[in-house]
Amino acid sequence: ISLRCREISDEGMKSFSEAIRHSPALQNISLDCETISDDGMKYFSEAIRHAPALQNISLDCEKISDDAMKSFADAIQHVPALQNISFSCPEISDEGMKSFSEAIRHAPALQKISLDCERTSDDGLKSLSESIRLAQALQSVKL
Repeated sequence: ISLRCREISDEGMKSFSEAIRHSPALQNISLDCETISDDGMKYFSEAIRHAPALQNISLDCEKISDDAMKSFADAIQHVPALQNISFSCPEISDEGMKSFSEAIRHAPALQKISLDCERTSDDGLKSLSESIRLAQALQSVKL
């Protein structure tokens, strides 16, 4: 599934998330939206928990909060086949990066990570570095 939009409403994200939830063979999701609200991201995050075959997630959002990233991070821990994560979320700060970093420790199949986060400082990168060392299947990291 590939979705590209300028802004997606909570109701639109809820509908999109329901489609994901009822697609157990879904392997790839690419979501490119300028703005997703915290509630919209919660719908999406809850949906990917129910996508057991999901292998690749690409998330490109100009405006996404640390709380939304926390929802996403919590969810990726429950996607057993997840191998690749790519996200470009310039607004994510150290807090969001720390949530993501903790989550990748619990993603056993994760092999590749590509990140573009402009607000993340040395603290966020330190947290990420520690998690990279513990991610056993990880083969590639692009920052």
